[in-house]
Amino acid sequence: MISTLQNALLINSQDKNLTPLLTIQDSSESINYHLIKIGKIFFLLEDSSNVEENLSKAKAFYDAKNYDSAVDYYLKANYLAKKNNNKIQLARSYKQIGKMYWIKGDLAIALKKYKQSLLISQSISDTSLTCVLYNNIGAIYWGLDNHDKALKFYYLSLALRDTLNDIKGKSLTLNNIGMVFSEWDKDNEALQYYKKASIICEDIDYPFGTAYSHFNLGNHYFKTRDFDLATLNYELAISNYMQIANLNGLSICYEKLGQIYETKKEYSLAGSYFKKMLSISDSIDNKRNKASALFNIAHLNFSTNNYNKALYFVKQSNSISENNGYKKHSNKNYMLLADIYKKTGEYQKALDYYIIANQFKDSIFNEEKSKQITQLEILHKTAKKEQENNALKREKEKQLTQSKVDRLTIKNQGILVFAIIIILSIAVFFTIVVYRKNQKLKTANDTLNKLFSIIGHDLRGPLGNFKGLIDLLLLEGESNEPKKINSLLKSMQKSANSNYDLLENLLSWSHSKTGQLSYKPEKLNLSNVVETAFEHNNHSALTKSITLSSEIDSDVYVCADEKMLDTILRNLISNAVKFTPKSGTINITCTKNKQTQINGNETKGSFIEIIVADNGIGISGDVLQKIFDDDIFHSSNGTNNETGTGLGLKLCKEFVGIHNGKIRVESELNTGSKFIFTVPQYVA
Repeated sequence: MISTLQNALLINSQDKNLTPLLTIQDSSESINYHLIKIGKIFFLLEDSSNVEENLSKAKAFYDAKNYDSAVDYYLKANYLAKKNNNKIQLARSYKQIGKMYWIKGDLAIALKKYKQSLLISQSISDTSLTCVLYNNIGAIYWGLDNHDKALKFYYLSLALRDTLNDIKGKSLTLNNIGMVFSEWDKDNEALQYYKKASIICEDIDYPFGTAYSHFNLGNHYFKTRDFDLATLNYELAISNYMQIANLNGLSICYEKLGQIYETKKEYSLAGSYFKKMLSISDSIDNKRNKASALFNIAHLNFSTNNYNKALYFVKQSNSISENNGYKKHSNKNYMLLADIYKKTGEYQKALDYYIIANQFKDSIFNEEKSKQITQLEILHKTAKKEQENNALKREKEKQLTQSKVDRLTIKNQGILVFAIIIILSIAVFFTIVVYRKNQKLKTANDTLNKLFSIIGHDLRGPLGNFKGLIDLLLLEGESNEPKKINSLLKSMQKSANSNYDLLENLLSWSHSKTGQLSYKPEKLNLSNVVETAFEHNNHSALTKSITLSSEIDSDVYVCADEKMLDTILRNLISNAVKFTPKSGTINITCTKNKQTQINGNETKGSFIEIIVADNGIGISGDVLQKIFDDDIFHSSNGTNNETGTGLGLKLCKEFVGIHNGKIRVESELNTGSKFIFTVPQYVA
């Protein structure tokens, strides 16, 4: 049986891209099948189950890696424990539910369940369970990259380990603390914790803890480029992993040794360790480790200029990675393929694979960022709900106390009570005002953080591509092949235009948010403004053979800020080009003398309604509902894998609003979209 603490280390390692140091042997499909059948029968028999039986069944499903069924039984055990008011069983069931959500990757829910278990374990003074929960909560915060809180809970766990004289648990928690300091680049502090853990494990003859400590010491010395000490510690870890037949542990140690010897250019030794890793991965059918081993062998052949062998092994690695959804592995494989083709002079293939690698990098970033934001939003909502519940409890207690005081003093202190009520009302009023201001500031700060995170990422990607194109252009310049040079120049032009648009939108947004945006409405010929916006997007439209057309008469005039109107049209046309397939059409029309409503009230004066229509891929219903949501930065890849930030549409909405206009979208999947907005009509 694997302890909760060891499972904590497993998840901790997985979040930092380390191969798990422990494995649970897979149960056969037939065992899993019969477990499910038995489970259904027990659910039908109301009097056949108690808490312990449900916990045992959940454990059986957990061992069979059927986590959904395990959660069902842990939840039933939790329900029965509540019904029986058995706090010990209730705390245990909450802990196990948290563990299941942890394994499934739902860290926010796991944290909530662990904290529920912790409150109960503390109330019944269950020190042993509290100690484990401190460690697990620390590991959850580690997974959420909240290293300050992770360290706080690791220290709480460490203190209880000493109280319980839990030497094995103490050694593992010391390693966890060392990993936090290593993440902060406080390598000397990390080293001291790893050494303490190693000494403790050797004193009590604890092979797993000894292996884990030496593995972390090896990582420390590898990071600080002391390869001799790194090698020594990885070999000591291997010796201890062999004692307990921990094949996963052996596998990752062999990988580390191979990487050291490759760095030292001792290629023969490096190859032997990578082959050992590959052999173990095959024997335990660990596809992720096998993909890593094949990549390492490919990279080794690349380092020794054996490009054909490098291609052979990297393609095998990529096949496994693609089939199993290992995106980070795929990203590394595509980068290596690009490097190989660059070395062999096949520059077009090199460019293609560089672009694919960057697309995978973008995809990985977006998935991780989205997941992290979702987890943090859940945590925020949970914390807010807890604060509201606590506030309600305090308010009720306060009301009861005040009621007692009122009954005793109302006859003699009526005036005083009235004064107190007034003071309290003022205090509550100002508290609410301050609270609302703080909430607005927090919302604005969160929006800025999310926005600049996205913009920083999306700007780095295109600039990286632009740099790669320049490098290839320099290489092609020596070959005197005009067609290739012309192709690269067109790609550079496209990349430069994309970067320019992003910076323009960012500048407009920053002026808006800092109050530096000046609104200067004037008489504008709408047809001329549309033609200017067409010219800006002409290159990207020609690239996809898209027809840009306008049906606006030359005598249509609007009263608008020229720069803002240009920004609105430029972004809407760019968006239409992005989601319109090759040989599509984009058409702009307008309708005079429209009335616009703001918050249900019709505005004074006439408006021009402008329609930017395309026959592109359209927008799904769920995206359509939140496309102009102020709190969401939504972005999707275009028909030619064009990327964006979601900033353009936010600017459109804001600039239309400044003109007292309104913007909306009508769309149907696979038919096209219409972005419709209004601006004031010029009246002489």
